[in-house]
Amino acid sequence: MSDPRLSAINQLTSVGQTIPTPRSGNVSGVTFNDTLKNYINEANDLQLKADRDIQRMIAGEEIDAHEVMTAVEKANMSFEMVMEIRNKMLEAYREVMKTSM
Repeated sequence: MSDPRLSAINQLTSVGQTIPTPRSGNVSGVTFNDTLKNYINEANDLQLKADRDIQRMIAGEEIDAHEVMTAVEKANMSFEMVMEIRNKMLEAYREVMKTSM
């Protein structure tokens, strides 16, 4: 089950910046857009895993409650990180819009 807030974040437009990352001695570019998509996809995957674990627990399957709580907290922390990134991006955008007028 996907969170509608994550799908809203997926609609962010592409930012043309590249971040150089070393790969086997060579420097190649990874776009900011790709990095952001990876974070969003990871947060979504963690949410889906937490949902599956909760469903398994409700169904009475043999699953450790600690494991379920850990999955839920990982998903929550990952989502909060994505939301903070979104908030900082919006804050920066608003600041740019103020200065350009």
